[in-house]
Amino acid sequence: MIEIFTVEIILTTAIIGNSALVTIMGFLMMRPPKDKRPKVDLDAFIRNAPYHRLREIGIIVEDPDQEA
Repeated sequence: MIEIFTVEIILTTAIIGNSALVTIMGFLMMRPPKDKRPKVDLDAFIRNAPYHRLREIGIIVEDPDQEA
């Protein structure tokens, strides 16, 4: 039973298996990515930032609303 596994059959199976794997991975890589990150409003994030905590450690930041 084992004598049917010659070097040619083993190498051919390995080459065909690797080729199939590369082909499948190539198709998977061409799919568009799924963006599951939440959408963040950058202006609201800056507006609502806790600037008072920076003042506690010695960094003074002027309120962006007071600049105008």
